[in-house]
Amino acid sequence: MITISVTLAAYEAIKATLPPGSDASPAESDGRGGVRLTLDHKTLDRLTTLRGPGESYSDVILRVAEAVQ
Repeated sequence: MITISVTLAAYEAIKATLPPGSDASPAESDGRGGVRLTLDHKTLDRLTTLRGPGESYSDVILRVAEAVQ
């Protein structure tokens, strides 16, 4: 498991779809206005693969969430 920080908007976009073990909540602030999110290595590898130049994990999450809607 790996813990990353994402924006609150990215967290809100995916919180209903998080698998067991990816527990996070807005109360788990990263101290910079973001949310600490714990993911398994497979999920983090998928996010990393989807990242474009200059994109954060939050950018990827929001882009994918918009595409799914």
